[in-house]
Amino acid sequence: MSLPGDSRSLKLYEALQNDLKNLCMETKKKYPHIKDSCEEAIIKVRGAAMNPQSSSLALISSQILYPLVQAAETKDSKIVKLSLSLIQRLIVAGSVIDQACGEHIVETLWMLMEAGIEELKVLQTTTLLLTTNSVIQGTNLAKCLVLCFRLHFTKDAIVVNTASATVRQLVSGVFERVISEDAANESADKNIPEAKEESIDIEELKILKSTPPKTLRPAAADAYLMFQDLVQLVNADQPLWLLGLTEMTRTFGLELLESVLLTFSSVFYKHPEFTFLLKDRVCALVIKLFSPNLKYRTSVPASIHQATPLDKPYFHIAMRLLRVVSILIQKYYPLLITQCEIFLSLMVKFLDSDRPMWQRCLALEVLHKLCTQHTLLESFCTNYDMKPHSTKIFQDIVNSLGSFVQSLFVAPQSNPLQTMNSQNPNNSQSQSPSLLAGLPS
Repeated sequence: MSLPGDSRSLKLYEALQNDLKNLCMETKKKYPHIKDSCEEAIIKVRGAAMNPQSSSLALISSQILYPLVQAAETKDSKIVKLSLSLIQRLIVAGSVIDQACGEHIVETLWMLMEAGIEELKVLQTTTLLLTTNSVIQGTNLAKCLVLCFRLHFTKDAIVVNTASATVRQLVSGVFERVISEDAANESADKNIPEAKEESIDIEELKILKSTPPKTLRPAAADAYLMFQDLVQLVNADQPLWLLGLTEMTRTFGLELLESVLLTFSSVFYKHPEFTFLLKDRVCALVIKLFSPNLKYRTSVPASIHQATPLDKPYFHIAMRLLRVVSILIQKYYPLLITQCEIFLSLMVKFLDSDRPMWQRCLALEVLHKLCTQHTLLESFCTNYDMKPHSTKIFQDIVNSLGSFVQSLFVAPQSNPLQTMNSQNPNNSQSQSPSLLAGLPS
């Protein structure tokens, strides 16, 4: 916050008093105990405004917050709205909210989420709480993220869209904290070269647990646990840190993974713990999700596919999966040389003539991006084709592209676009499960 005696501070004190008076007037008949608490808070704020040198808003924040929590507990929509507006004003004021106050605010927001009251205002308050400071960490941060995820799966379309945007923003915000933390501690890390790498225990990282590796600082620890749970959820497994999250669509989860991998590659290169997550968890997930796409062929009778509906590929999942694969190859190739050999081999199989046309088009789009980067093609040749016992990846890509082009001329009477539309699973009467990564009940 600015200097306590300046005009900005005085305006803040005045606004807080006016908001508390409004809350006092609204609660004086039905909730006299809240009115009394508001009056006490008004006296505290007035005293801080009159004697700014000896009083600080941070010192009286708990007294101001107390009637606001009481007001939220009434679950009266009008009173709750006034309460959340006041909480938002405290949050944006600066260094006013400490860890204890932040925990009370998180508990209040969680209660309102479960009650389904003022959901949009709850999302706004959560965003402000997590983006204006770094007080909320650990389990409280996890609770805020779960809160937003759960609102993403409500029935109100406006709340769903707002929560979706909020989740994307907060997931990115968690990793932005890591970058800020790394920058702040960069000089300290230089004084202890390789100390962190020496303390990494790979065997310990292989064990799934709700506690972060001891080698990570607070912001990195939160990001590690969140990313680990995102992979768990996309894999239809129970989360370990995001407790209370009971459902997640696989497409939304892949979209979040794609965003993180695309934007925050520096975190995965800098921290061996994140590199391990990438190699051990993300790559295993990608290979698993490739399976339905590889098993499905247009030449197989429809009766067989109907007998095994879970093996049927879905366009939206395949599209996001290949986007993730494209990012892994383009941005993380030096870390994933062996894994990329598998990815490229699987992607080449997407171009087989007995694949649905929409699958072949998705693979073509990714291969086009890769083929425009000559350094990647050189790496493919060096690491695969030029080694005696490796897959001839570059040769397979060229052969598959040639076969695809030839297939278009061999059967000119069939329009590829019409074929793609007829084979697109979104056009069929059977619909994909609403929660393809839903957790076990």
